[in-house]
Amino acid sequence: MKNILDNIHVVMVEPQNPGNIGSAVRAMKTMGISKLRLVNPVEYRDVVEQRKLGYRSQEIVAASKEYATLADALADISLVLLTTTRDGKWKKDFILPQEAAEMSIQRAAKEKVAIVFGREDSGVTIEESQLANYCVTVPTAVSYPSLNLAQAVLVVLYEVYKMAEGNKKELPYPKTAEKRHFARLIENVWDLMKSLEFREPKKGLFHRSIKRTINRTRWTTADIAVFDRVCKQVRWYVDTRTTIKETTPEESNES
Repeated sequence: MKNILDNIHVVMVEPQNPGNIGSAVRAMKTMGISKLRLVNPVEYRDVVEQRKLGYRSQEIVAASKEYATLADALADISLVLLTTTRDGKWKKDFILPQEAAEMSIQRAAKEKVAIVFGREDSGVTIEESQLANYCVTVPTAVSYPSLNLAQAVLVVLYEVYKMAEGNKKELPYPKTAEKRHFARLIENVWDLMKSLEFREPKKGLFHRSIKRTINRTRWTTADIAVFDRVCKQVRWYVDTRTTIKETTPEESNES
C-alpha cells in the first residue's frame, strides 16, 4: 500500500533564504514528508548554507519542483491548507494544526494535499489566499505570533506525522476535484456573469467571493462538470437570444 504521506506536499512561496529551505527540508525528512514544491525560489539547490542546514535531506531537494505561480503549483491538488498568522477579509476558516493534520491524513488517502507556507516577510497575496480551502494558524504565547519558515514547517508536519501514525482508516468518500478543475469552473462562472452584463468590469470583490466560495467546496470532477455545463448553456442562450417556448402535451398532440 502506498505511503499516505506521499500525497502530502509542502509548498513554499518565494522563499528568500537558502538556509530556511535547508532547515525546512530537514524538518520534512524528520516527519516523513518528501514532496516539496517551490514558487519562484531563491537559488538553493547547490548553495552551501542550504546543504549544511538540510543535512541528509538532499534527496528531497533533488526531487523538488519549481513553479512560476502558486496557482501552477496547486493545479493538481485537491485540498489546500495555508499556514498564516494574519487574518483579514479574505482569510477566514481558520483551523489549528491538529485539525489540519486530521483533515490532511483523511483526504491524502485518495487525494493530493498541499500545505502552503508563504513568503518569510509578507506571507501570501490576497489573490493567492483565495486558492486555500482553510487557513492554519499556530497558537503562540507572545504578542508577536511569528515563527520562521522551518519552525512553522516542523510544527505543522509533526501533527501530520502523528496523525498518520495513529490513523490507518480510509474513509469512504468520493475524490475531490483538483484545483485546476475548480479554476476552470470559476472562469466559466465569471464569463457567465459578464455575459449577463454584471457590473464589475474588473476582477474585483465579487470575483474574489466566487473564488473563495467555490474553492471551499468538496465537489468531484463530475460535480464541476454539471456546473460547467449549466454555465455554458446559459451563456449560449444569452449570446444567441433564443426564445425557448415550452409546449404542453395537449399542444403537442394538436400539432
